[in-house]
Amino acid sequence: MNYAVLYNVFCCWMVALIGLAAVRELRKADNLSQAWQAYGYFWLFAACLWFLAGLRLLAYFKGWPRMDRMLFYVDEVFAGLNVIAGVAFLLLRLWGKNRVTQAVLVFCSLSVVVFWLMLVIYGVSSTVNTPWASEHELPRAAFYAFLPGYLPCLFLIIYATIRDVVERIGKGEWSNFNYALATMTMGLYAAGGIADVRGIWAGWQLLLIRLLYMIAALAAFWVARSDRPQIRVIRKAEGR
Repeated sequence: MNYAVLYNVFCCWMVALIGLAAVRELRKADNLSQAWQAYGYFWLFAACLWFLAGLRLLAYFKGWPRMDRMLFYVDEVFAGLNVIAGVAFLLLRLWGKNRVTQAVLVFCSLSVVVFWLMLVIYGVSSTVNTPWASEHELPRAAFYAFLPGYLPCLFLIIYATIRDVVERIGKGEWSNFNYALATMTMGLYAAGGIADVRGIWAGWQLLLIRLLYMIAALAAFWVARSDRPQIRVIRKAEGR
């Protein structure tokens, strides 16, 4: 048996556990804005995704390839929802709720729906099995259908981060540190996204990608728990 797979399972479930803890802390705050609600959904969908990813790898470890592949298809549903929630958070924190925000969200959602359809129609193009994991490669049509929804998320992360840093340099302080850090956590999360979606690594390198996700989840948890008025982070509800 390839016990190295179990290290991967552990990493996946740690990301899921920390993500759920971050969501729990966010829910303690009263009157969360729509942007922070979207951020909570981002980590909720991420937690579901990584729980299923760990479960899928456990099926691979046990020698159940059909279960492994079936869980992969379910996992990709949460990958799409993850992107939509991430785009929603970034749009709402940058420009609030308006027609442009709604139009971009509809566009990204349609991209994700087409991605799911292409995945179901064409199926997994290939599977790579190693002592560390099984990685299913998306069909080309599904991968390219995913990009129109995923790339705006990357662009918004880069734009928001640059804007936050420029404001920090210009004013000498963060205008909203919790938003800046939350955006950076999504940047870390997105850094390993393309490699995971494309399924190009199935060896020990996967653990490095999982580490990025884990760091991002820990930072999100810190943002959710922080209560420092001078940087305007999320505050806990009164009396808690």
